[in-house]
Amino acid sequence: MSGLSPRNYIVSFGQDLSLFVAWSVIPVWARLEAGATPAQLGALAIPGGLAYVVTSLLAGRLSDRVSRTTLARIGFLMFAGFCFLAWRATSVKWIYAVAPLGGIANALIWPGLQALVGDESAPGDLEKNLGKFSLSWSMGKTLGFFVCGLAWDRFHMDILVACGALSMALAAVVPSRAAGHRAVAAPLVEEHGPPASVRAAYLRAAWIANFAAYGLGATLNYLYEDLVTTLGRPPEDYSNVLAAVFLAQTAAFWIFGRWSGWRYRPGALLFWQAASAAALVVIGFGVPTPVAIGAALAAGLGLGLSYSASIYYSVHSDEARGARAGIHEAVIGASNFVVPMTGGLIQHRTGWTPSGYVLAAAVVAAGVLIQAGMLLKRRPPP
Repeated sequence: MSGLSPRNYIVSFGQDLSLFVAWSVIPVWARLEAGATPAQLGALAIPGGLAYVVTSLLAGRLSDRVSRTTLARIGFLMFAGFCFLAWRATSVKWIYAVAPLGGIANALIWPGLQALVGDESAPGDLEKNLGKFSLSWSMGKTLGFFVCGLAWDRFHMDILVACGALSMALAAVVPSRAAGHRAVAAPLVEEHGPPASVRAAYLRAAWIANFAAYGLGATLNYLYEDLVTTLGRPPEDYSNVLAAVFLAQTAAFWIFGRWSGWRYRPGALLFWQAASAAALVVIGFGVPTPVAIGAALAAGLGLGLSYSASIYYSVHSDEARGARAGIHEAVIGASNFVVPMTGGLIQHRTGWTPSGYVLAAAVVAAGVLIQAGMLLKRRPPP
């Protein structure tokens, strides 16, 4: 049995706290002070997202050859630099210009640290260790959204200074090169487990699910502030609904890190994606905040299972764990800007506020159909 160093949990919690405080405050500032349109809000994710996608693919492979933790330290320092530069923003274009630095920074951090979880795990521990690691960063992300309302009211963009200082401090907390990170890591694929063809099918399906799910989450992140403002509600409603999504995601990581019945079976994965799509449409039609929070909880469970499946099937391998984790993160990065950007453009051109949410839900529904075709013909392992 193998557990992770507590430092893994500290850095994953702290970095997502820093990241999502920053990227919760920036859209509020863009809408209220920089006068951003829905199209501009949707486009906020593009520069950093493109940089994240490309760098994740490269950094994931690189982390299979060099120290994963050294790459992470560089990433923490670079993200601090992004925060300090964004703090001085005077226009939305300024954010567009500096966002690639933040995308590159996080791409150096996450694929390597996720692959490190596999390096330090035995076959019987992988699911639990990934669940605990995901739980820690999701708690940071959830707290970041809860903090957003208070941070904006009291500090406005000055909170980015604290975000940068936190990421700088985390660079010193990253664990040293782990004993488990050897040239040949311990095997994780057991002889009596699913055959390679089944594992490959579930890996591809989980990447599709993760793309759709994170497009859903990004739509809320970048477009819901505009809906809240249009309805005359306070910024706290935006942060509370987003926090509910990621609180449920955190609960999902706890549940699916301890219950293994979802692995290599399609039922739960397909059901919770469908539920999350329906929940997003409900939120997008501007329902009262208590109802939106209830729907957000359902959406968060679907988001949590999609992510859990994607990272589990990515790391459940005896080779190229960093490269596969890099693809997992690149999928997230792509959906984080493609879906809200397209939704924001459609909303801007049609003037129909729910259109971006309907688009994101349609992406999830299409993904469910594709995955069903891939997985339902696969018989569950004995």
